[in-house]
Amino acid sequence: MVGHLVKFVASFSCTLLFCVVAISTLAPAKGQAEQITLNSESQLVDMSTDAAVKDFLADPSHLVIQTADRKHPFIIELADDDSSRTKGLMYRTKMAENAGMLFDFGESRQINMWMKNTYISLDMLFVRQDGTIHHLVKSTTPLSQSIIGSGGPVRYVLEVNKGTVERTGVKPGDQLLHQLFTPKSSK
Repeated sequence: MVGHLVKFVASFSCTLLFCVVAISTLAPAKGQAEQITLNSESQLVDMSTDAAVKDFLADPSHLVIQTADRKHPFIIELADDDSSRTKGLMYRTKMAENAGMLFDFGESRQINMWMKNTYISLDMLFVRQDGTIHHLVKSTTPLSQSIIGSGGPVRYVLEVNKGTVERTGVKPGDQLLHQLFTPKSSK
């Protein structure tokens, strides 16, 4: 009888330990990892070390919004020519939570955007050449032809789903991390 009790306690302890380990891996520590989804694929992205962030950013379709307390990974499309900037996110009816489009205007200047033919509400982040967020516009109005200005010279605009600014806590002065913002080393 004692032998069965010891086996039960040992089994229960191992099961409890497994549950604790499983729960801790399903709920990553703040600032360490984040679940991101693009289309139907989902992956856990490690943001716990500079090396992990560097590995993530090796892919040009990856971007990180760095706030005071956390790094938020995104999968983006790049709009870096007239055709892709003109079309932008027009005609789309949905976008994955951690997805977005980064517009590169090639130089710093006043940028004006609009929501013509854009069916989803967006948050817009107006970004300086070094990746610093200059200005934010939350919850744009779908299909609106009203001008949305950058509030000063910027080179980039990141469009993400409505609610991203609130969810991430991003604010002016925070940083975007992407290959475009990496300083070029001088030779």
